[in-house]
Amino acid sequence: MKELQTHKRCYIVSSNFNISQKGTTMGTIVNTVAILIGGGLGLLFRKRLPERVLQTTLQVLGLFTIVVGLSMAIQSKNLILVLISLVAGAILGEWVNIEDHLERFGEWLERRLHVTEGSPAKGFIYTSVLFCVGSMAIVGSITDGIKGDPSILVTKAMMDGIISIPFAASMGFGVLGSAFPVLLYQGSITLLAWKVQSLFTPMMIGELTSVGGVIVMGIGINILGLHKVRVGNLIPALLLILVILYLKSLIHY
Repeated sequence: MKELQTHKRCYIVSSNFNISQKGTTMGTIVNTVAILIGGGLGLLFRKRLPERVLQTTLQVLGLFTIVVGLSMAIQSKNLILVLISLVAGAILGEWVNIEDHLERFGEWLERRLHVTEGSPAKGFIYTSVLFCVGSMAIVGSITDGIKGDPSILVTKAMMDGIISIPFAASMGFGVLGSAFPVLLYQGSITLLAWKVQSLFTPMMIGELTSVGGVIVMGIGINILGLHKVRVGNLIPALLLILVILYLKSLIHY
């Protein structure tokens, strides 16, 4: 009997450990380290690394991003709901003009901080906005927090690390400082998603993942330069899919 109680206690501790580990900040940590490494390599080698090598590597990452997005998109059990949320989200996003507002925010930040061409702050501002203001950071952080899946952020980390090399080579050490806004921004979103994960059913997580996957595929298309997808304006779809699923559950109830 005593042995059975011991096993039961061990099982409970193990279960609690697994639950606490479901949402992690591993993706954000990897992203932060990648920026520091990439920026350091840029300062070390400056312009010795051929641009064609960086370009080809980014193209590979663009292809891989599409594969990651596709693997997420096919997790849906009801693609019609995913389509409805994406179309409605796109309409709402275009009406609010989210993507343009994000770009203007970056420009406003430059003017506010009086960033000049030779200032170390230039590289910091440029790369901070580039690495933080994007749907991949949001979708990846939410996925990492809710599902404990850092694959999107790890892919983003590889891209950010590679992009950091030429930026640091031309703009200096300020680029390395952008790792810390990434840590705070993505880490906060991940922790928030982890806190509210108990409110999500497995079906909600699957459909949310699917919507996020389509958005990630759009990011991959942008990286490859095939077409300009205004992915920032698709972000409302992440909220709308949850609203649609909630309304659907009320109707069935």
